[in-house]
Amino acid sequence: MHDSLSTLRAAGIPVDQLSEPQRAVLAGLSEKETDVLVTVQERLRDAEDDVVAHDMKML
Repeated sequence: MHDSLSTLRAAGIPVDQLSEPQRAVLAGLSEKETDVLVTVQERLRDAEDDVVAHDMKML
């Protein structure tokens, strides 16, 4: 059986910091929907260095 919260947690998405109603929504995601969120999280994490570098301001 699909456990979206465990999958999201394993992907580093902080589901435990969300409210109970928000966790309930995530718990009801299909496997395909969960995969999309995990993929987006991975892409955001991969882009983080580029984003952080662009945010730096030089004096």
